[in-house]
Amino acid sequence: MASNLLTTLSEISLNTSGSTLLLIISLLVAIGLSYFVYRNTIPPVPLGWRILLMSLRAAVVMIIILLLFEPILSITRRKQEKPVVAVLLDNSASMALNDQKVNRRIELKNTLNAEIFHSTSGNFNFVFYPYSHQLFDELDSVPDSMTLNGDGTDIRRALAELKERLAEKYFGAALLITDGADNLGENPARYAANYGVPIYPIAIGDPAEQKDVLISNYVTNEIAYAGTRVPVDVYVRSSGFSGQRVQVTLNHANQTLDTQIVQLSGNSFEQKVRLHFSPEKEGVFKYEVRIPEMAGELTKINNSKTFYIKILKSKLKLLIVAGSPGADFLFLKRALEADENFEVQSFVEKRRGRFYNNLMLPNPEQLAKFDCLILVDYPRRTSRTESLEKIKSALAKGKPLFVLSGKNTDYAKLLTLKDFIPLAAIPQKGPEQIIYMKQLPQGVHHPLLRLAEDDRENIEKWQELPPSFFNLNSVKLQNTAQSLAVLDMDRSGGFRRRALPLVVVRSSGKRKSAAVLTYGLWRWDLLMWGVGKNNSSYLTFLQNTIRWLTTDDDSKLVKIVANKEIYRSGEEVKFTAQVYFEDYQPVDGAEVTVQLQSAKGKQNLALSNAGQGRYEGRFQVLEGGDYEFTGTAHLQSRVLGRDSGKFSVEEFNLEYQNTRMNEDLLKRIASESGGEFFTSENFSGLKERLTFPDKFITLKNEWEIWNRLPLLITCILLLSAEWFIRKRKGML
Repeated sequence: MASNLLTTLSEISLNTSGSTLLLIISLLVAIGLSYFVYRNTIPPVPLGWRILLMSLRAAVVMIIILLLFEPILSITRRKQEKPVVAVLLDNSASMALNDQKVNRRIELKNTLNAEIFHSTSGNFNFVFYPYSHQLFDELDSVPDSMTLNGDGTDIRRALAELKERLAEKYFGAALLITDGADNLGENPARYAANYGVPIYPIAIGDPAEQKDVLISNYVTNEIAYAGTRVPVDVYVRSSGFSGQRVQVTLNHANQTLDTQIVQLSGNSFEQKVRLHFSPEKEGVFKYEVRIPEMAGELTKINNSKTFYIKILKSKLKLLIVAGSPGADFLFLKRALEADENFEVQSFVEKRRGRFYNNLMLPNPEQLAKFDCLILVDYPRRTSRTESLEKIKSALAKGKPLFVLSGKNTDYAKLLTLKDFIPLAAIPQKGPEQIIYMKQLPQGVHHPLLRLAEDDRENIEKWQELPPSFFNLNSVKLQNTAQSLAVLDMDRSGGFRRRALPLVVVRSSGKRKSAAVLTYGLWRWDLLMWGVGKNNSSYLTFLQNTIRWLTTDDDSKLVKIVANKEIYRSGEEVKFTAQVYFEDYQPVDGAEVTVQLQSAKGKQNLALSNAGQGRYEGRFQVLEGGDYEFTGTAHLQSRVLGRDSGKFSVEEFNLEYQNTRMNEDLLKRIASESGGEFFTSENFSGLKERLTFPDKFITLKNEWEIWNRLPLLITCILLLSAEWFIRKRKGML
């Protein structure tokens, strides 16, 4: 592309470091001295030779004087820059649809064959960029054809990336050749308001509602349990088929699990159909909801959706052993029993170590059948040794343990379980205090304390919880234990002790335990209702803890995980890595890379350092299917470790959800940016709109003459010539 129309030489100047007057006087003195030296010579020589010698001597002296003033030669030029008009070409799959009136692929080709894009004359240059979910590389010329296979469209991102690429050029205007099917990212019309250059959309496609039947959405559980009845809500949208009846089916592994008949409204409103199925096995399974193809509809690609559900084994069996029927126990029991994924059994101690209803703890073999053991303000001073021995035997079989401390917990007896809990010594008790909790950096990102995906929202949720109680003066943890939250010294009033741990975990191979050393957690439920909120944080914390305790986890030095196992098309995958040295100290400054592999190839992603041995990276997935990833952590030339995993993306194409040309959006983009809306049938007036003011760039080049080697050589040659002539003439 030509970058200028005209370059003119504007100014040549010679600048010196000293006074110009002094320089002129010095040069005149040099000429006068040269005249004085050669006015009379011995022996006399003809006038011509004297003038030549005088000129040589004057030239040398003048050059030397000039160099002493450090002269700089400046040449200034003005360049008229030619404007650039960027053409954004929508390469998404919806551009290949056959509308009721036109074929969009042919319409796009005809548009690009217009004379305006092939004319070499004009006061601007075209550049062509294809885009879909992102902006791709610039094309060399007007494309003859395009693949039209993008799985999503993000107009706002394409405009933003275009502006970055043309930041060093005279960016005059943007042409947007698209059907306006924007289905990713932020609102492009709002962004266009401050874009800085006019945007001229050229609309492809029919703005009328297309005759089509599609599954627009579905809602179901990402995680379900074997043996339970799982609902799947399917949303059907139709246009042009009013009153017709279609069958909606739920399929898995070529088998129909459920089916319902729906009568289509035909008015583009969504109609909800509920289907059910009952999974039998554990694992991640693929399901499909489908409606049959209708005669004359726009496309059949959107007549089905596939999705994945992770099936866990039947309800987790939880055993609660409480030291008394106090508030912490009652709120915990109610919260866990309300979760349909848990089956809860409880034993509450009364006087002399006995349990209510004359119950006795099951034997170790029966205790081992529970998925998790929970101790609430237990053991107490009167708790029986045989009960603790049963619990100890069950823990030795690898059962996870959740300890919720209480006011009357006997830590000496609790330490009989030392091999299985995070505590290393008997804590020293003190007076009861009201305290607030503060997450540590490693706690913000630990699944136990993850109340929200966003870090700031997560921290805010913990800070808004009411205070709890604490009665310990010292806490010593096991070497393999990790503190996630501590006492908040700033918010805990007169509490002047050091920031003691409040939430701690311990993981060794498949043996896990968690302990909460503050009590009165019932306040996180009841008191939140009093300030106009709810108990969601309390429930999420309990669910997170049970899930973490009951999930197998390896004690690897490098752990790399995706934030979910199942994603929808277009959703962002967030990778998190934790890197440790052999002593389990976090590693900062490592280089962590993740390689993703799917049926269509490989991609690499570098994770950025988030501090405290934690690394993060994001990746947007559009294509459905199964993905595997392998991550490696390097420190200098040393490989610290590797980790791998997999996730699934539902096979769902955003491009077939809203199939009509989005005229309203394109008109808003044009209006907000100061451009004008055109259609592919009539954009003859576009060229007249593409007029831009002249823009000149001043280019200034400077050369330091005084330190140039050619001048020194010139002086030597002039002096040599003078000496040679004098020698030949026999002059003194």
